[in-house]
Amino acid sequence: MQSETTIAVTGASGLVGGHTCTHLAGKGFRVIAIARRREKLSALQNQWQSARLSIETRLADVCRADELERALIGADVVVHAAASVDPYGSRQSIFDTNVGGTLNAISAAKTCGVKQFIHISSLSVITGQGDQFDVDESEPLKPCGEAYADSKVEAERLVMTAGEQWKGSLAVTILRPGFIYGPGEKAWMPRLINSIRTGKAMLIDGGLKETNVIYIENLSRAISAAVLNERAYQQVYNLTDGQKISKKQLFDAIADGLDLPRVRKVIPSVIARPACELISAIAPLMPVDTQRKLSRFSRAAFRLAGVNQGFSIAKAERDLNYVDRIPFESGMKETLASFRNGSVREFVQTH
Repeated sequence: MQSETTIAVTGASGLVGGHTCTHLAGKGFRVIAIARRREKLSALQNQWQSARLSIETRLADVCRADELERALIGADVVVHAAASVDPYGSRQSIFDTNVGGTLNAISAAKTCGVKQFIHISSLSVITGQGDQFDVDESEPLKPCGEAYADSKVEAERLVMTAGEQWKGSLAVTILRPGFIYGPGEKAWMPRLINSIRTGKAMLIDGGLKETNVIYIENLSRAISAAVLNERAYQQVYNLTDGQKISKKQLFDAIADGLDLPRVRKVIPSVIARPACELISAIAPLMPVDTQRKLSRFSRAAFRLAGVNQGFSIAKAERDLNYVDRIPFESGMKETLASFRNGSVREFVQTH
């Protein structure tokens, strides 16, 4: 029974972790929210109490194995959502959190007798910098030189190796969402919105290529469906909204939803790709303020705007019954509504 299952969620102060805690608690699971900052956990606890959700909070830094072992005591399932998505972070710091933190989390899960470890990965692990068309989970992992994506590649390898090593005592499940959006998203949408607002955004090859976005509620539904689902043990799943949404449709939806001019500038990929590669190579040598200004020319930005990202979610539909999904249009409407308040508007204008 769900009320008898305790799920610990790392990275609870982030978009994925926080929404996952709320969703699972609403489903009747016992939830332990884990984060490293007391003030953020306190703020979340106030929100959950206002919503009459009973969620326990525990402090732990994923980079501290001892803290995680204490935080996971009593958990049946771990949803490992903690990760660094800092576009200005050093490669070493990103790997420390995304790879080292994952090792700590899965080791602590094994020590604490957890039954299942659900790792939140990313479709970037099989995207690389080349076009993808209806790609499924059999696609090999593809390091691409981008720190975040490469760290997720290494973290996946670590999780699958641990899953094989501890098969029978700890089941592992890997979920690969695309670009996640939802109210409060801060990893990529604020920068894209700012580029559109300031007239700097461009459509690569006319924006006709497919993107791979997923609404946060859809991701939470997939996570819930994977919990103690034996079909999901030792398995990997691609996750998107399941709609063919072009880059232009994404850009237009954001512009229209925020009453901004639609993007009209067009640039061919044969120019955009080498420019992004060059700037990505030299940006880490520059001051952070300069890196912020150049972030729209990063490898990640090119992947969002210039690479065809067609991925099959048939396996998730089959094994997780991932069919009850909120459409892109509805999810984006809710997301953009959150960017209309003053605090988020201020964030957009400074990133």
